[in-house]
Amino acid sequence: MQEGLGMKIPWLVIGLFLLTSPWLLGSFPLYTLSLILVNIIVATGLNLLTGNAGQVSLCNSSFMAIGAYSAMILNLHVGLTYWLALPLGGLVTAAIGFGLGIPALRLRGYYLALATLGFLEIIQIVIHEAEGLTGGVRGLLSPKPTFAGFKLTDQSFYYVILVVTLLMVYVARNLLRSPTGRAFNAIRSSEAAAQALGISLPEVKVFAFTISSFYAGLAGGLYAPLVGFIDPVEFGLWTSIFHLTMIIVGGLGSLMGSVVGAVVITGLPEWLRGLKEYRDLAFGAVLLLFLIFMPTGIAGMWARFKQPSDETAKGERMNGKRS
Repeated sequence: MQEGLGMKIPWLVIGLFLLTSPWLLGSFPLYTLSLILVNIIVATGLNLLTGNAGQVSLCNSSFMAIGAYSAMILNLHVGLTYWLALPLGGLVTAAIGFGLGIPALRLRGYYLALATLGFLEIIQIVIHEAEGLTGGVRGLLSPKPTFAGFKLTDQSFYYVILVVTLLMVYVARNLLRSPTGRAFNAIRSSEAAAQALGISLPEVKVFAFTISSFYAGLAGGLYAPLVGFIDPVEFGLWTSIFHLTMIIVGGLGSLMGSVVGAVVITGLPEWLRGLKEYRDLAFGAVLLLFLIFMPTGIAGMWARFKQPSDETAKGERMNGKRS
């Protein structure tokens, strides 16, 4: 009983902090926390594709860009309310992810990574050339949405991001526990064995691209009003590498790893801000240490650290029953 209560206390503290953050934090810390929540959505979707389904992608930032620009174009140019433009932007991104997933079926490993890199460059060119819609290199203003006639503040929009993040993490948790999630893991482990079990590789892989792109598109639709301005530079190759770093540091194939990786990699540059010109050097050194000493990520290391204590507790319970 006490052990179960002890496990719940940290989660209650985290939940209370998330609910009261707008009153506890200043403007910039609240912005950083909101950005962490957006990146949790990004990392969760990418981990479903790469960590669970084993499909390498270097164009996750492009899906995020599609979602951000689609939501803003539907809201500002078409005249749809943001609350409708946000999910529609995610669906538009998912449709494009579905289209990319079909030709990607013929590719694996490095070839798949290069194909997604080519897709990233195509999206960059489209954003640059479609100046009438995207603003081109000048970028696009993305104001905060309105609700009941009132423009949302940073504090109220934080709660919108928080609710969407919790919802998407919950959906991913249920997906991974479903037959589809088990099919993802089977394909990652061995495609031949997965086929022998009757799993349709094309269907599962295309679905993985589709659901991952939907997550990235939804995150992009939240990211645009959060920062207030978007341009092509924000969605380049470095951003995709940044997304991959989050799931590698957090733990590939782990939902908790997606959350932890987003928190660490998003917050680390801010925590190192006091180092000034040495911040980038320290950031790279910390990442290198993570890769060397935690090859399975933070979540993997925590699981290995926790396992002996779980086995000890199980043994104690068994001894108690025998006595």
